[in-house]
Amino acid sequence: MLRIAVCVGVIFLGLNATPGYAQTYPGKPVQVIVPYPPGGLTDAIVRYVAQELNDKWKQSVIVKNVGGGGTTIGTTQVVRAPADGHMLLFTSTGYVTNQVLMTSLPYTADSLTPIAMGATAPNVLYVHPSVPAQTLAELIAFAKSKPGALKFASTGNGSSPHLTAELLAAQTDMSMIHVPYKGAGPALADLLAGHVNAMFHFPSSMALVKEGKLRAIAVASIERLREAPELPTLGDLGVISSSWFGFFVPAATPVAVKQQLHRDIANVLALAKTRSFLEKSGLTESHMSQQEFASFISNEREKWAKVIVQRGIKIE
Repeated sequence: MLRIAVCVGVIFLGLNATPGYAQTYPGKPVQVIVPYPPGGLTDAIVRYVAQELNDKWKQSVIVKNVGGGGTTIGTTQVVRAPADGHMLLFTSTGYVTNQVLMTSLPYTADSLTPIAMGATAPNVLYVHPSVPAQTLAELIAFAKSKPGALKFASTGNGSSPHLTAELLAAQTDMSMIHVPYKGAGPALADLLAGHVNAMFHFPSSMALVKEGKLRAIAVASIERLREAPELPTLGDLGVISSSWFGFFVPAATPVAVKQQLHRDIANVLALAKTRSFLEKSGLTESHMSQQEFASFISNEREKWAKVIVQRGIKIE
């Protein structure tokens, strides 16, 4: 009887271990790794959400930028962290494209679990005012008339702005030279200075168009841009692309903790003040369940793998 009682007790404790874990999470400060240099919209989004989680949990939520290696250094740090939910990754398209572009990675597609989509933003095609093109047709004609003259900036190899430019070039037979940067800040700075000619970037840069510092050509979506309804879309060319930002944790993190993280992050993103913040930044809160976000990541990997193969893109 004593043995039976002990066994029942062990089973009872096992059944209640996961819920108990969730109730005590987080038990210490939480770190969110951003695998990009400081500055830019990525930082703005994650720091806003981190502050809201800080207030909700009554626990410090620290954002740390760990750039380099095409986002692999910061990503690897999270992959190798204790799987207890106290270190998260906040990343974007490069996470899935690196799995196609790089032959050797210190992690696999299954090393991290998608937790919550943070926000999305359609990619807008901007050019420097010195480019003699007011429309997409004129930009294509310019690029074809002067091969090598059109230099497209991006936030890095395999990033959403890079692959969107490659997709546009493939669909229009347009000549371009890709110039990768380590993040949006340096790329946008060189575009504004005229060192490069064009770039796909967030709708938030429409403010620079109003100031006459950039010219907007089109948006890579089916629907027109809310901030500039007169801007043509690239949907009819099959160039549909959004920059996205999401949270991930090590795959071995307890299910209950993953569920709480998804729930708490989703609640923050659903706040009216959060939606207002995102809209002012040209972003949209995109609510997805964990399963929907995981499917989205899988589809992104498949979609961009085709472009990478078709265009013969390699890490430079």
